[in-house]
Amino acid sequence: MAVDTTKNAVPFEMAQIPGPEMAKAYNTAVIGAIIKKAKRPLLVVGAELFEDPVMFDKAIAIGKTGVPIAATAHSIKGFVERGYTENVTMIGLHPLTNYLRFKDWQGLDGKGQYDVVIFTGIFYKFASAMFSTLKNFNRDIKRVSIDRYYHVNADMTFGNLAFDPEKYHEAIDEVIAKLAA
Repeated sequence: MAVDTTKNAVPFEMAQIPGPEMAKAYNTAVIGAIIKKAKRPLLVVGAELFEDPVMFDKAIAIGKTGVPIAATAHSIKGFVERGYTENVTMIGLHPLTNYLRFKDWQGLDGKGQYDVVIFTGIFYKFASAMFSTLKNFNRDIKRVSIDRYYHVNADMTFGNLAFDPEKYHEAIDEVIAKLAA
């Protein structure tokens, strides 16, 4: 049975009020289909993965479906330790977000701007600010959160799964299964 990722679609932090436009929580099948359909997806991961190391393996599984990975902060270490660096690029979160604002940026590989950016494992306040920047400065990029928190400034997100790690891991596995299908 699929995890209901549409529940608890309220800001993880009480004061997080984004204005008239708020993210919608979607189920894993829809989020997986959007990522799979993307021409130029990018998975952006952060150091919060070290708090839940199994998430490195899940990020690698996503990378193996052809989605390039931007490893922010020191998260590159988790990929190197697992022997996976094939499509992983180390970059700072703030410079990456700054580049993503510009429609003519050619991406980490020089092949063009991304159409879907997926965030996970980034500290909530940082990810919120990055989503807000993209929401306000580059509407051409679909902003997707597959994080354990509901992100108000994303286009698509899970509801809050922060207090149920098993359901969160199951939800990520469902997204991976959709990508691999």
